[in-house]
Amino acid sequence: MIKNEEETRGARLLRIFVFLMSHYNNRYTIPEIMHFLSLEPEHLRNVQRDLQALVSIEGKYVKRTQEFGKVYYQAVLEKARKIIFNEFNDSFLHFVFLKRIANIYPATASLIENLTEKIQNDLPKKEQDFLKKYFNDLNNRILFMGTQPDFDENVGKILPVILMAICKKQKLQITYTDNFGNRSEKKRVPLMVVVHQGEIYIACVSENHPDRTYALKLRRIESAKLLRESFIENPKVLEALRKRIRLGSFLLGEQNPKAEKVVLYFPNYLKNILKEKPYHPSMKITSAPGDEICVTMKVEINEQLKQWVLFYGNNATVEKPKILREMLLDTAKELVKRYER
Repeated sequence: MIKNEEETRGARLLRIFVFLMSHYNNRYTIPEIMHFLSLEPEHLRNVQRDLQALVSIEGKYVKRTQEFGKVYYQAVLEKARKIIFNEFNDSFLHFVFLKRIANIYPATASLIENLTEKIQNDLPKKEQDFLKKYFNDLNNRILFMGTQPDFDENVGKILPVILMAICKKQKLQITYTDNFGNRSEKKRVPLMVVVHQGEIYIACVSENHPDRTYALKLRRIESAKLLRESFIENPKVLEALRKRIRLGSFLLGEQNPKAEKVVLYFPNYLKNILKEKPYHPSMKITSAPGDEICVTMKVEINEQLKQWVLFYGNNATVEKPKILREMLLDTAKELVKRYER
């Protein structure tokens, strides 16, 4: 990150914002904020100006109060706490990530957009170009397959390293625990960040089979170290990966998925639940005869889709395709065998 004295205005403003948001239960004086952020006394006027800028953002997300002659500042948007990560050492990288995921947090989207505009307008030209490069590098590398992510505290430590590796096209040394509880430390080649159904996954390309991609669940990554070794991306592999994500086959599907039209029926009372947690962006819900709704989408038929349908039990009825009906029937027969013993 650029560290020229003149060029730290945007980074300092963002650091103050992140600090207040991550400690939204508390209020702080300017000297306290400067102490916690290790800012030198000569930055007092700059910090005062930064806090005034935050207070003036439309929507009143940071408030200024006065009590017994002391002035306090406090964040007032509790719902934003899940997207603030104290361990992001690179303020601009953190900023880009916040902007990219803003749309899945409606309560904070306008805050982040307003803050983005304020900070960018206040940056010197050189630093604006620096921030723009981050946006260009990462904007199409953070993709969504469903509902909002469930961030945990480890995200703030691991995710910045992964984002930097994607930006710089450098390999990572990752310590990971797989589905069977096996812990390993391996070299990985990260291509994208994928958000799906409350989880964050890292899409990687296999070094042994360079035409194949796979997923690592972020919460299972114990450590990630940026290596000096770089890698060259294959555009065909990237496009194939995007296709897997588009068709819902990234986690349990084929490397070269084929989309089929799926038609299901549910009781009408499940309409809002299905809207809140759609299986796929192509999912559409329409009224059906009686007290039912019809759900259609175009996705790969795979184990992940079968599990999603089974989650709704006898409330879901698959009309087509036939192969999905057969998969569900086979599973039902196995369940009958197991519980008839």
